[in-house]
Amino acid sequence: MKYGAAALGAVTLANSGLYFLLQQATRSARADDEEFRTPIRFTPFTRALPIPPVKQPGALFTHRCALPSVSGLNPPKFYTVQMKKATAEIIPGHPETVIWGYDGLYPGPTFRVNHNEPAIVRFSNGLSVNTIVHNHGGHTSSESDGSDSVFPSQVIPPTQSRDFCYGNIAPVNPATHQQEISDFASTQWYHDHMMDLTGQNVYMGLAGFYLLKDELEKGLIDGGTLPSDAFDVPLVFQDRVFDQNAQLVFKPGANEFDGWLGDVFVVNGKAQPYFNVQRRKYRFRLLNGSNARWYEFQLSSGQFLQIGNDSWLLPFAIPRTSIRLGLAERADVIIDFRDAPGEVFLNNILEQKEGTGPEGTTRPGTPLLKFIVSGSPVSGDARVVSGTALRPHTPIRPEEIVRTRRFVFAKDHKWVINEQEFDPNRSDATPKSNTAERWILKNDGGGWSHPVHLHLEAHQIQKFNGSAPAVYNSFKKDTTPLGPDDEAEVFIKFRTFTGRYVFHCHNLEHEDHAMMAAFNVIP
Repeated sequence: MKYGAAALGAVTLANSGLYFLLQQATRSARADDEEFRTPIRFTPFTRALPIPPVKQPGALFTHRCALPSVSGLNPPKFYTVQMKKATAEIIPGHPETVIWGYDGLYPGPTFRVNHNEPAIVRFSNGLSVNTIVHNHGGHTSSESDGSDSVFPSQVIPPTQSRDFCYGNIAPVNPATHQQEISDFASTQWYHDHMMDLTGQNVYMGLAGFYLLKDELEKGLIDGGTLPSDAFDVPLVFQDRVFDQNAQLVFKPGANEFDGWLGDVFVVNGKAQPYFNVQRRKYRFRLLNGSNARWYEFQLSSGQFLQIGNDSWLLPFAIPRTSIRLGLAERADVIIDFRDAPGEVFLNNILEQKEGTGPEGTTRPGTPLLKFIVSGSPVSGDARVVSGTALRPHTPIRPEEIVRTRRFVFAKDHKWVINEQEFDPNRSDATPKSNTAERWILKNDGGGWSHPVHLHLEAHQIQKFNGSAPAVYNSFKKDTTPLGPDDEAEVFIKFRTFTGRYVFHCHNLEHEDHAMMAAFNVIP
């Protein structure tokens, strides 16, 4: 072995297109090591940006899951998604790359669903590995949450299928029994969550967008404040390594498990594509869908107007010169091309050489996506500007807090939370339904970064390293990134559902190696 360590074994899954090496290494595999560098060279910005198709409902079927008990629900819509192997052109000129995709697509089809219109989705597994589906940012019953480690009945073995019920509702206020529309989500995504295999399965392509719209957001669009769906574009950013045959390579180290980095940047399943835009305002949903790479986005011309953070619209639009996203974080942004030059590049200015986490910034950085701007400025464009009111925010008040819990993310001989390895049979917290708690999330350093994702409910950051958080992080989050020694104090309120859920680091190799804990919401 290159690092002088003994091999535990090598498994070559040639038919799947995935080369997975188990090795006992003195440090983690790095994509910038010569051994793992993609040997294929290509010219960037020669392929158009793919736009995943919108998933359409199909025929009714008898389902095996329960919808939430909430007034005002419309009849559900039924969807069937087949997980299967396919080939795709990720690197220009190489259409033979094997991927695992929802409906055979990389990324999977985009769900565009409406408030109070439940979606019942039957996921069928045509792959040779176990899978499970997590609707990230979703307010969902535990039986449909996709936490395989605490609900193994939702695991989908090869040739089998499972039904997941998404109510598409906002959390229910226990006092009024009405939905808290201030907490209704907009930008969710669905991805594999199979314990021990999440990194591999997502790396092979199992991820897609799940976008929601309620009456408030529809009013912002119909009234001309926000762009229409035709100018609302989801963008997932990932990094990949390929072998000489353009097949995906996945070789995380077996000791440190820092996280697997790629050296080819991919947007919506295409390596460094271009996108033709008009001279108008566009809405882009930016998603960091990588295993271990962080991004800091900056435009070569102009700035972003951020309108949403993770799953939720912000209370008002906030101008940003750059946006940093840890693993699984999202930013809902407006880019105004009316006075832009003919070419605008979306660059990543964040340096990262190891899966442990990001380093400093460098400018102009690496261009990920090229916008080709043409035509004259359109009339009647979206009216959103800095400070435009969007979705009201209801803060969790300190007097609502009934308990404080502290969770320390660290590395012993394995990844641990509060010095304990993950045990799916143990509940590390038992919050009571219809109460609010303060959680202290602490990264115990060691040079590692941990983006912490809490299932079921949004959390509200009160303090970050003892100070007030940045304004764009002051409202709702489902993933809070912690750099070495960082500490976040968050409030979280438990509503609507009881049952078992998980929270974990969203560096997928950390998650796969048990940097996870379970909580059980009790009556």
